[in-house]
Amino acid sequence: MTAEQIDRYRLILEGQLAQLAGTSETHGRLLDESHVTNDFVGADRAAELETFEVDASVAASEHRLAAKIRHALSRISGGTYGLCEGCGDTIPAARLEAKPSVSLCLACQEAHESGSESESGSGSGR
Repeated sequence: MTAEQIDRYRLILEGQLAQLAGTSETHGRLLDESHVTNDFVGADRAAELETFEVDASVAASEHRLAAKIRHALSRISGGTYGLCEGCGDTIPAARLEAKPSVSLCLACQEAHESGSESESGSGSGR
């Protein structure tokens, strides 16, 4: 990967992190404000709990994405960005374009999600 490509991904990731910081602040404020009713039963309370659960889920998701972006930025600094952390192969450019924060090639990601990570770490099929 060229220095220009790395710089481009760094800018994309930094932009995503900045945008995420703004939306995370908004969702955090919504979580704080979501406890407004003193009604502990009934439709109002059920609606409040549902809103809280959605806001908490969104906030947790944003937190995980921010961590992935920071990890990708640290990999750029460390010179390992674009290499799969599972097998060491190059992550295809199309995958990085779609999601610059990824750290696994598609095959390793699928193995990770299915819980059957290969012990060999071979680069076949990537």
